[in-house]
Amino acid sequence: MAQYKHDRFFKFYIQSLYKTKGDTLQNIQVHNDEDLEIDLMFIVQENFGWQQENLGLFDQLMQEHPTIIIEHYSSYLEETDISKSITRKNLYWTQKQKQLVENAKTKQELKASGRLSKQAKQQIENQNPFTWILTVNCSEKLLNLCNAQPASELGAGIYRLPQILRMGIVIIEQLVDSSDTIWLKMLGESESAKLAFQSIKQLSPERREKNDIISACIKYCVYLRDIPTDNLTPEDQDFMRTMAEIDAWYEAEINKAELKGKIQLASTIIRAKFGDETLTPKIASQLQKLNAKQLDDFTVAMLNWQQQEEMEEWLTHDEKV
Repeated sequence: MAQYKHDRFFKFYIQSLYKTKGDTLQNIQVHNDEDLEIDLMFIVQENFGWQQENLGLFDQLMQEHPTIIIEHYSSYLEETDISKSITRKNLYWTQKQKQLVENAKTKQELKASGRLSKQAKQQIENQNPFTWILTVNCSEKLLNLCNAQPASELGAGIYRLPQILRMGIVIIEQLVDSSDTIWLKMLGESESAKLAFQSIKQLSPERREKNDIISACIKYCVYLRDIPTDNLTPEDQDFMRTMAEIDAWYEAEINKAELKGKIQLASTIIRAKFGDETLTPKIASQLQKLNAKQLDDFTVAMLNWQQQEEMEEWLTHDEKV
């Protein structure tokens, strides 16, 4: 649940922050697998938004290439995360490149030789994304393993992988604390994010991005629980209470679904191990009384039990339930 909330906030945060500077696309399907879905892609627009709303280091990252994939990890980055990022991007670009080439040929953007023109090739290349992985932290071992090199021109905490991968890593906890990094620090661990939020609150009330990000934080009740209520309007406070109630309901529903799944698993194992007739109404009722941890313990233990009586004794023991 916590990860889901953070993912929702991350996507809304980027959209709010960069809506004047480009287009953000969410949940791009590249394969029939949720793990291979691109969470967020940013496509630059040519306008004055970069000068009018200076977001410091974040702007420098987002101008790395006309098309950027942004991935966010709210804990330590793992090797599998990088592997999946590479796979997602490659699957996406294989499909997209084929489509773009066919479109260019249809529009006759060809030289006399029948090959694509230089301009057409550049337009296609601009849509071959560069991926920034934003992570709270990352081990030195993993950086060495993927041959990540410091991007010294961008400062501490920024690394580029081999050029052929078109990918970089931003370690948020390594970034220096400054006005240039506060927008990235908002995606770090909770304490640094709260400090960044306080810095953003001090910006001019005329700044569009400041107001939109505060609204995003209120919408998802992120980093605001310890903010004095006199800093929030009555409408904000009421909205936060409403969102807290919705989140509590959602979490209860998720927990209920998980508990139901655990009960079904335990019931299936009982039937498979001791026969259908073993799952009597009394036993089924006892399973309903167990919490999630007890169900996990019961399922593990049940695989080792040889006698039905042992299982029934465990379920009916008052101290266990």
